[in-house]
Amino acid sequence: MEKSIHVQIFWVLLMTAASIIPVLLTETIPLGPLLLATAFAFGLAAAPTALGALLTTRKELTQSLYETRRARAAELEAQETSARAAERARIAREIHDAVGHHATLIAVESAALAATAPDPAVRETALRLRALAKESLSEMRAALGLLNSDTTYPSLQELIDRARVAGVSVTLSETGDTALSPAVSRALFRVVQESLTNVTKHAPGATVTVTVDRASPVRVTVVNGPGDLPSLADGGGAGLHGLSERVRLAGGTLTTSYRADGGFSVSAVLPSGKSKVDGQDSTFGGGARDAATA
Repeated sequence: MEKSIHVQIFWVLLMTAASIIPVLLTETIPLGPLLLATAFAFGLAAAPTALGALLTTRKELTQSLYETRRARAAELEAQETSARAAERARIAREIHDAVGHHATLIAVESAALAATAPDPAVRETALRLRALAKESLSEMRAALGLLNSDTTYPSLQELIDRARVAGVSVTLSETGDTALSPAVSRALFRVVQESLTNVTKHAPGATVTVTVDRASPVRVTVVNGPGDLPSLADGGGAGLHGLSERVRLAGGTLTTSYRADGGFSVSAVLPSGKSKVDGQDSTFGGGARDAATA
């Protein structure tokens, strides 16, 4: 920068001298007019240089202001990200401490009941409750990011078998063998899981038909007989709201509707094949951490 200023001064003086020297060689000019002429020549030579320097300084100041604003925006974004992360961590701790405590008590008391109950059916039910409580803890910790990515989930058939043990009459029909990405596999699993949960709560005893077509695109439909299932339109079914968002994040669409016979239908259309984001294929028997969409 200093070298550039010296060069500019040199050229201004050179141009001033080039303007005055020819006049001095050909004319005799008194000192006063000579000084005025020199000042005028210097001003004419320096004006463009001064204007250029002014424009350069303005450009540099504008760039500096832009960089300052961008740095400030990045700082604010970093602060917001840090605040969101801290809030998520706080919520995760609250959920883990509260829900985890009760789920652990359920598992412990179920184990105690299984060890002391004289009735084999009661012992079997208690052991099943203990297994469900432990699995709930694992899924909760995986969703909160407290476990490694090797957390596994039950298969679709295991989910159906559990529903049958709970008294739900379920028929499963599966077609196609397209490899699914982990995100799509989890979304498909959750559609069936949430649907069976709603049937258990709102339409006990209803017959359920689960149809899965692993084609392109993947389609899953869960239809049950008459019951008092919540509708997305009347403010009920918070689980269905969350399920709709999960399916959307996986790149699909969810449709829910009441049937003419009084039953309820949940249908999802999901993309098939390998996901660029997930980077690996997965089936219902295994899966990665579900924190991204939980």
